[in-house]
Amino acid sequence: MAYDHGAFRVANLENAIHFYTEKLGFKVLFTVDSQEFGERGVFLEYNGARLELIETIGVAYMPAMPERPYCPHLCFETDDMDAVLETLEKEGIPILDGPNEIAGSERWVYFMDPDRNVLEYIVWLDKGKSDKH
Repeated sequence: MAYDHGAFRVANLENAIHFYTEKLGFKVLFTVDSQEFGERGVFLEYNGARLELIETIGVAYMPAMPERPYCPHLCFETDDMDAVLETLEKEGIPILDGPNEIAGSERWVYFMDPDRNVLEYIVWLDKGKSDKH
């Protein structure tokens, strides 16, 4: 078995695509429009990680404000948290929580997309631990 993708529900597909491609650097792989299932969506990719965004057709989506422990969320590994924080600030993306650190282990930050889907960037300070995950 292999991991394929994660998925988030969004209120407006075009706005979500703009956020992920223009602010976070994802690339569009393909779009899907399924009137039969009442959904339309897009598959995005960033550095080998795939994400599906789904908008329901004709049904309003009102996301709740996330709360700790911020599950579900999608996490991306980085080796430069300072660059990540700079990008979030430059793009006007507010930080939900962090940056946090467990000394000698990890440093992470949570933020949200416009639909309050939670995303995380993590730096593994002990690369040996990340290889075991």
